[in-house]
Amino acid sequence: MSTSSHAGLRLAGISALALIAASAAPAFAQSADQPAAGEPAADALQKSEEIVVTGTYLGNIRQEDRASPVLAVDAKALQRTGVTSLGDLTRFIPQNVGSAGGMQDLAKGGADTRDTRSVNLRGLGSGSTLVLLNNRRVTPQGGDDFVNLNSLTPDIAINRVETVLDGASSTYGADAVAGVFNVITNTKFEGAKITAQYTGIDKSHSWNVQAMVGIGNDTFHSVTSASYRFTDNLQNDDREVTNFFNPSGAGFPGRFTLLGRPTAAGGGNLVINGNDYTALFDTKAVGGRLTVVDPNCGKAGTNSVYVPATGATFGLGNCAYNFQPKNPIRPESRSINVHNDTTIEIAPDQTIFAEISYYHQDSKRYGVPSYAQNAGNATMPSSNPFNPFGVGAVFFGRAIGEEGFPGGYDYRVMRDTVDQQHYVVGARGKLLADWKYTANVSYSASHTIARDKDTDMNLFQAALNGFGGPNCNYLFNGAGAGAVAGKGNCLYYGPLQSDLSKLDPSLIHNLQTDVYFDYKREYYLAEAVVNGTLATINGHDLAVAVGGQYRREKSSSHYSDLLLNGFAGFLGKRLNTNFTRTVKSAFVEANYEVLDGLNVNVAARYEDYGGFNTTTPKAAVNWRVIDQLSLRGSISRAFQAPTIANGSTALISTGVGSVTDPTKTPVDTTFRTIQTFGNPNLKPQTADVFNIGATVLPMSRARLSLDYWHYKYNNQIQLQSAQAVVNASPNGAAVIRDSSGNIQAVQVTSFNAPSGTATSGLDFAASIGFDLGPVAVTLRDNLTYLLKYDIDIGSTTPGAKSIVYNGVGFRNQFVQSPLSAAAAPRWRSVAGLDLEYGRHTLSGTWRYTSGVVDDQAIALNTSGSGSVIPATATTKIKAFSVFDLQYGLRFGVDDRFDLTVGVINVFNTAPGFARFNGYLPSIADPFGRQVYARVGARF
Repeated sequence: MSTSSHAGLRLAGISALALIAASAAPAFAQSADQPAAGEPAADALQKSEEIVVTGTYLGNIRQEDRASPVLAVDAKALQRTGVTSLGDLTRFIPQNVGSAGGMQDLAKGGADTRDTRSVNLRGLGSGSTLVLLNNRRVTPQGGDDFVNLNSLTPDIAINRVETVLDGASSTYGADAVAGVFNVITNTKFEGAKITAQYTGIDKSHSWNVQAMVGIGNDTFHSVTSASYRFTDNLQNDDREVTNFFNPSGAGFPGRFTLLGRPTAAGGGNLVINGNDYTALFDTKAVGGRLTVVDPNCGKAGTNSVYVPATGATFGLGNCAYNFQPKNPIRPESRSINVHNDTTIEIAPDQTIFAEISYYHQDSKRYGVPSYAQNAGNATMPSSNPFNPFGVGAVFFGRAIGEEGFPGGYDYRVMRDTVDQQHYVVGARGKLLADWKYTANVSYSASHTIARDKDTDMNLFQAALNGFGGPNCNYLFNGAGAGAVAGKGNCLYYGPLQSDLSKLDPSLIHNLQTDVYFDYKREYYLAEAVVNGTLATINGHDLAVAVGGQYRREKSSSHYSDLLLNGFAGFLGKRLNTNFTRTVKSAFVEANYEVLDGLNVNVAARYEDYGGFNTTTPKAAVNWRVIDQLSLRGSISRAFQAPTIANGSTALISTGVGSVTDPTKTPVDTTFRTIQTFGNPNLKPQTADVFNIGATVLPMSRARLSLDYWHYKYNNQIQLQSAQAVVNASPNGAAVIRDSSGNIQAVQVTSFNAPSGTATSGLDFAASIGFDLGPVAVTLRDNLTYLLKYDIDIGSTTPGAKSIVYNGVGFRNQFVQSPLSAAAAPRWRSVAGLDLEYGRHTLSGTWRYTSGVVDDQAIALNTSGSGSVIPATATTKIKAFSVFDLQYGLRFGVDDRFDLTVGVINVFNTAPGFARFNGYLPSIADPFGRQVYARVGARF
């Protein structure tokens, strides 16, 4: 039996023991009606009267009365994790797989330049999980295709987080294919509360300072919260697992294509470092040209390695540059978040309400000093005094390498600014009989400005020609008046490593030019819902909710001139875009108790996107067999239209990615420009969702739940893999090459997979609470077991059958894997033990994620015969198993003060090694042991 099988059996055994001991549901993920530990029953009852569980517009509150599984995390459970951002909470939700953003993942993408994090239920993609703030939509963050969880509200304001786990498109709309993540704030708080937390990890730290004030009387109430959060940057060379040799074929030292026969300055053969380059040219040149590596490739301090061509001892081959150490694990960030909820009762049972939130972030990403130069190449003329070859030489590489540039330029610092605002005004109250209404309008907007640097190839060429420096009168069309190459204010730049120390620091002007990306996303919404009893049949009420929503979406992207004109060396040509669309929807939901304890819930939503429209139905049944046992099942159809940009014909984004050129010998792997185009022929994707489960309440303070879930996409919208495009047609129209045959850019687009991802699994949740004398004890576990994760990679031959493989237990970064595919560990579990003794609390949490096969850059077998997954895919990324510990103390009059200390990852467990990244962000983190202290006070 394999080691992984033994590990699975051990985990299954531990979980089974937890089941037997607990026979309950999770304390971490309490259902909405379950009192938190130590919470007075009266307070819990009061709250239950105000709660409407996410996933329905009706008044079913308790999980055992709901046909959809809802995972709820209250404020106390959130504090017990020790995390300082809502985005980090996703690490404690086993059903979340493959969140994007905030951490470097060059293999999969996602913004690592700012503090951002998505939710990704079931690994179906961030766009398939709808994120709500107080049951209302929030715009995705500008520059990202997902809602940034860290921007929603200060953590101190969170009352609970509810996650619907079986899809909710029929209730909330198209984006809720995988489920709903709903952040609900505390609108009833009175008094004042402040908290401050410091978290320290090796070579990095963070602060989170928060405050909340609630004021009001019988008719007016307002709660305002604010937070300031600072997170220090952490670099790859700060961790052993991320500090490895990760080569790029375009570096500094670089390569040179000699345009003629090299000779020494005084005549005769050119000999550098004891090697005769003239003789090499005479024997190896083709068509009067020869490409050689920088003679100092591999020199100490350059973080480069000479990769010789077959049979070569010098000159021929490539110079592999290690970009890994100078890239970050996470950026430095500072953010401010302010949130307010206000209600005014203007008449009995008639209330108007308003919600205002504002978020601002400044971040810095410390990365490699300069990018590779993909957009054409510059030529060093023979007249350049730094040219040792005596003939013109085309430079391939990057302007600045590991050693930086004179004047203290060691990192390329990217600076992002994010501003987000969310406004809601509405009214709610009673109509006739038990009928109620809620109506509101809202505006949600996000604005991101990302500042970076790239090499302006015109300025770079000018410096090679002797017209470098900020004070040289060099114009866009050539030298201006008084400008003479290498004279006065005009300087020469030399691209060889041996010249670095001789260069004037002011030449940085020609090597690094400021660029910006300006992204805006806006939502304008108006919605209304009425609910009540439509009729009473056989003594049971037929409860109905009816509503509608109008949503106008705007998205724009604007870029600096260097990106628009296409002269940037690496970041590629961009086009300004502006997109707008309107979505209209109407929905209805009904619930009827057919027999005592047997509830049937049906819902349907109609949505019109202009070019697309559909109706998504859902039917669900919940049967309370006895007071201690309820059974549930649901089936629904989900619909999702292409994003505004994806459905256009425009160049919608330009990014970068590591691409291997199969036509080169030796292999040439480097980051290339990847241009993403819209596809007006995209069809909407649909998904069939099925869930069946049970909840058992065997005793007081005990709960057990088990659910089987299944999702099946049809016509799933997926994004092409750039490497797959290159491999399929290395010289095709989508692979842009320069005159020397080097890849400059790869064009990709979205497509409809003939079928799509199909995934299924089991969710188990359990908790039991009991007393050991004066000590209150809670055992808890929340576990997901993945049965299937079928990935459709499309057809490699026109008209041929689509190729599908089961990705369970794999990283799912095969060459042909769509970017939407997530790593699919078989097991994920969060289990713990909580103790409470008077004013003292002690919690221990075990987080486990099973390992996966590291298939990064391995090609699938698409021949049509044999196994699709090749036998070479065997290397494992080990499981990530960590323990967290927390102690809390309440003290002072009325326990108004509290002190909490804790450790995340007590044993400083390192993640398993994963190719290209060093670790796999969807499974583990490289932070190591995190020690934190939090103080709080309420008045």
